[in-house]
Amino acid sequence: MAVGFGKTTETTDKYIKNFLKQQRYDPYAQQSDWYNYYSRRKHSYSLSDLLTPNWHAVEVDIDPEFECVNPSHTRIKVRVMGNCGSWSLAVSWDTQFKFWDLTINVWVGDCYRFHPDVIVEDITRKYGSVVYKQWQAMVMEDLDSLKTLVNEVRDQIDFVAPSIVCCERSARLCRRVGIPVKGQFAFLFPSSYSV
Repeated sequence: MAVGFGKTTETTDKYIKNFLKQQRYDPYAQQSDWYNYYSRRKHSYSLSDLLTPNWHAVEVDIDPEFECVNPSHTRIKVRVMGNCGSWSLAVSWDTQFKFWDLTINVWVGDCYRFHPDVIVEDITRKYGSVVYKQWQAMVMEDLDSLKTLVNEVRDQIDFVAPSIVCCERSARLCRRVGIPVKGQFAFLFPSSYSV
């Protein structure tokens, strides 16, 4: 990365190509683990809660104070937390396994959630496909809030965060908001890179 505030001379394509050559993680195993773990979680929310999202003005916190209550996550260092509209975004660094995690969450009834495949199954099981489509339309109408959040984060970070996408729906969402995806990885670049 270039020194100072100018644009970097390394291109996003070159960074992605180098990362993919060196990456040593099995993204498919991680994707399967996420799906299995998050599909077992139970959420309790009313139809009214589902269709009345939790909305926030844009806010980004770099290196926030964050206490993790899950013992398996004590090795995780949260680098970025942000909210905008019905969306949230978190970027964390696993200090033990040395990898980044970019998580885009959306408000789903009672909390922020990140796995689109699990979300569609949960809402459809509880309220049917018509309600899911209504919720999905409402969330997609707020996609500009996510784009704003991504751009605000890009302006404030000085690192690249490559992260496994949880599923194809997640990859499509990343692309729609300007986060490049190659294979099973999304790449959150700082604004010093031209995306």
